[in-house]
Amino acid sequence: MPQATITLETVTPLFLAGAEPRGTPELRAPAFRGALRYWLRAALGGAIGDQNLKGLHRLESAVFGSTDGGSPIHLRLHGSLAPTKAKILPHKEGRQAGERPAFREGQQFELQMRLLRSTEAAVWQAACSALELALTFGGIGLRSRRGYGTLRIAQSSDPALISLSPTTREGWESHIERVCQRAIAAAQGLAQLREERLAPLPTSPTSFPCANTLSQIRLTDNGRAGSPGASSAMGAVTWFMKSVPQSPALGGINPRQASPLWVRPVLVDGHYELLLLLLPSRLKAGQDYAFVDRFLDRYTPRKLQVKGWNA
Repeated sequence: MPQATITLETVTPLFLAGAEPRGTPELRAPAFRGALRYWLRAALGGAIGDQNLKGLHRLESAVFGSTDGGSPIHLRLHGSLAPTKAKILPHKEGRQAGERPAFREGQQFELQMRLLRSTEAAVWQAACSALELALTFGGIGLRSRRGYGTLRIAQSSDPALISLSPTTREGWESHIERVCQRAIAAAQGLAQLREERLAPLPTSPTSFPCANTLSQIRLTDNGRAGSPGASSAMGAVTWFMKSVPQSPALGGINPRQASPLWVRPVLVDGHYELLLLLLPSRLKAGQDYAFVDRFLDRYTPRKLQVKGWNA
């Protein structure tokens, strides 16, 4: 059966609570499985649209299971990580910082993903592409949209299948294009195999976060005034926390809604920049993506266009 083994390194503190939300963090596979579901859904929306929710559920269940049947994809984590305490709001001081237990940055562990039983190759490809999306644009655990839980792929048993994290601007740009195109191709292949109708790429804010023509991919540039160019990953995250304005369009608790903007610190030519991904789904209030656009333009006006994902 196909399998892939990768060595991951924590780039920023990893908040993974166990039974006690504020207790000792636990390295658990369900947190990773949940992240893979999210990113598979993001790719599937770009392949079959955001209106075919029954089809979306069927395709997602074929890869990661449902209450009606188990998943053919098995995840296992190996390694022991040392805990620490980290600030949830690194730009604040004292009690406002919200310090809580986390796994500290700079530690490595192993993730193994394998197929448990014989199934279509498209299912395995969809799982691998979801894993690559999650590790390229997202993070694991609490505050992952704001750069926490960022992981770097340090080793891979099959770099052609799941490649190592880049370290240069040129490397990141080619990596992003490849990962996005492979994800959409895998989603389309799975949909066609399961006889779900393909749909054009959505062109407006969607019912759930997914690939569409309004999706934005940006990589900050330290040559531009105000860009982080930080010596550490948390330095870049802290810079963003200080810079981001309060707006319903960027998530919040009143009304409660997740941010459509994913922020990830990445190593670029010896320093840390921010990889930004906007997935514009319909917001409960303050649906002003023009505001988000203006905010992002201050730091990185260049948008990366990837055919099939946002173009």
